[in-house]
Amino acid sequence: MLSPSVALLASIAGILILLRLKVHPGLAIFAGSLTVSLLLLPVPSLPEHMLQTLVDHQTLRLLAVVASALALSRLMEVKGLLTSLAATMERLGPRLAMHLVPATIGLVPMPAGALVSATALRDLGERMGLPPERVTFINYWFRHIWEASLPVYPAIITTSVILSVGLSSVALTLLPMTALVIALGIVSSRRMLKPYKRRETKESTTRKNILYNLFKASWPILLVVALVLLGLDAVIAFPLALALLASQQRAKWPELKIALKYGVDLKILSLLYAVMLYKATIEGSGAAYTLFSDMQHIGLPAVVLLAVLPFLMGFATGISMGFVGISLPLLVPFLTLGSEVNSYALILAYTSGYVGVLLSPVHLCLILSTEYFKASLAKVYKLLLPPLLTIQALVVLLYYAAA
Repeated sequence: MLSPSVALLASIAGILILLRLKVHPGLAIFAGSLTVSLLLLPVPSLPEHMLQTLVDHQTLRLLAVVASALALSRLMEVKGLLTSLAATMERLGPRLAMHLVPATIGLVPMPAGALVSATALRDLGERMGLPPERVTFINYWFRHIWEASLPVYPAIITTSVILSVGLSSVALTLLPMTALVIALGIVSSRRMLKPYKRRETKESTTRKNILYNLFKASWPILLVVALVLLGLDAVIAFPLALALLASQQRAKWPELKIALKYGVDLKILSLLYAVMLYKATIEGSGAAYTLFSDMQHIGLPAVVLLAVLPFLMGFATGISMGFVGISLPLLVPFLTLGSEVNSYALILAYTSGYVGVLLSPVHLCLILSTEYFKASLAKVYKLLLPPLLTIQALVVLLYYAAA
């Protein structure tokens, strides 16, 4: 039987090749999962494995949250709220609006959140004359700035549980990474944004009027943020916000039908299932654990283990919970010093996984927003690589300096 480590790496390579050949992402990821399954799992067990993944609580929750989020964003678009949101923020400055819209929506830890902010940025990006790849980069980057440390994200919460330390301790340790991500994002996007002259408008642009218009256009998003921060499950928060929006806007059935149809798009839902199947296959086959053992067996130093394993798991799954749940339990001996956390080791491990997730070809936000803007994935990668590799290099240097 083929080594699980080789099978995992082969599946990643296969996904990249298929995406390069412009195979639909859902089919490419499903093929990657099938590769690992056929090489490592008993063939008769595959139908049951696929069915169990489909009816798994996490998969169903993911499908429900994404469907509700997409329906909410579509109804906001149909009723003109997203256009109004972007236009109002544009009065503060189009450059600022390009950053604030995805950053605001990024406060909500929802799957495929970049697609929600993408609908609000599309018209603004077109008016600024930005190529789709640049709009995709800015939207994708600033949607994920909070995931590096914000304690409402499940990956941060899970990290504190795995390491048996307080959530505030983990969040404060990782907080400098959010500052670094924001700084590099601003530096990168500044070169991309073309000079843009705001159109003349007869509408009042007083601060009070702008704030009122912002709230009027974004209250469903703000409501979801508030509900999630208060502890309400996203699977309840999004449908609730959708129902309240439909009621407040007095949406008619044809409008609701458009929104609901967009939310249950079979291509998107099948893509979500493929991602969850790939994650479950990696976990069920034990490929990640074998890869860790192989890395230890050949005598790789701690810095390589802390950087490479989370990166590979983040890259392979495209989900922060994927690299946290798979790699961090294996790295606990390197991440703790007695009863305390080794801050520099945690920064290196978590940030490496974070970089892997943002570069992952199976990351839903990257795939869906790239498709939405009709951007070239290869060109988006060219924009992503410099700042992400800079982040990776800096955390490695920080770990070496501390050691």
